[in-house]
Amino acid sequence: MDKIMNTAVRSLLFAMGVCLLVWALMPDLRTVALGLLLGLAASFMNAFLLRRRVEMITLKAAGGNSRRMGMGLGSRIAMVLLVAMVAYRFPEDFSMPAALIGCMVMPFILLVAAYIHNRNKL
Repeated sequence: MDKIMNTAVRSLLFAMGVCLLVWALMPDLRTVALGLLLGLAASFMNAFLLRRRVEMITLKAAGGNSRRMGMGLGSRIAMVLLVAMVAYRFPEDFSMPAALIGCMVMPFILLVAAYIHNRNKL
């Protein structure tokens, strides 16, 4: 899982770099690039929260940790709501549709990374 996550993180950082280049080179698309960058950052955080949640569930299933679990889904939804609130509050800087699309990118990158990793493994 670490290799898949590392591949996905590298891909996401590349996408964030492309957003920064678009922001720097194309002034007409600055709000879209910043909105997408904000959403990608939230997607990055949500992926790490989900990874931590999966590790906690794995430890609990193995019987090693009996700690109560909190609201993993709630924290991820709160992250997306925070992005939406920032994009709503500063519409001159962030595009709302681009920010919301950016929030949903990391699961698809993880899916593609897992497919490529498993295809090369066979």
